[in-house]
Amino acid sequence: MRPEPRNRMLMDRLAAEFVLGTLRGRARRRFERWRTSSAMIAELCGEWEQRLAPLAQRLRPIAPPPETLPKIRRRLGLLPPPALRWTAAAAVVALLIAMLAYWPATQAPLPDRIALINAPSGQVQWRVEIYTQRARMVVRSPGLAAKPSNRDYELWALPAGGAAPVSLGVMPVRGEAALALNERQRQALAHAQKVAVSVEPLGGSPTGQPTGPVVFVVPLRVVG
Repeated sequence: MRPEPRNRMLMDRLAAEFVLGTLRGRARRRFERWRTSSAMIAELCGEWEQRLAPLAQRLRPIAPPPETLPKIRRRLGLLPPPALRWTAAAAVVALLIAMLAYWPATQAPLPDRIALINAPSGQVQWRVEIYTQRARMVVRSPGLAAKPSNRDYELWALPAGGAAPVSLGVMPVRGEAALALNERQRQALAHAQKVAVSVEPLGGSPTGQPTGPVVFVVPLRVVG
């Protein structure tokens, strides 16, 4: 019987396994589908990513004693004839080097600032992730926001000191949207403590400033 996505305790455990990478096969693919459709699961995954990433960054590789591998292979009956041992050892070293070179490149970068925009029910309606070093922003939506008729939702950075809002682009109502930040947007976000969402004509505000009602104003939180 499938687990019920509304079971928060179970979903929290699965989110931890998903982020760690121990959730595999069909279970992982099913959980990925739930993540895109459930605000609760998206939020739990984000919390585990923030919780575990600093631990991984502090880990230092520790080389095992040189006799460890031969002992394991001897116990398993896998030691080759003496003439082949040097070739096998060289292959193992080459594989380990390749794995160490590949591992850092496969780690998903973490955002340094996020904003959670909640629906009236308290569920996350949009998750805004800012990657300052990569000049990139990702907005994720589980599909709770109903698209207004002939209108779009637009996201704005609100620089401190009363400076004019700066558009960050049109918001998705379902799924994920990624945006490369230009210099103006980067500077606005660097001096912003909040973001806002307004209702605008299709494609975004024609004036470069909010023209419709502002429906959300939320803080930008620093990750870590």
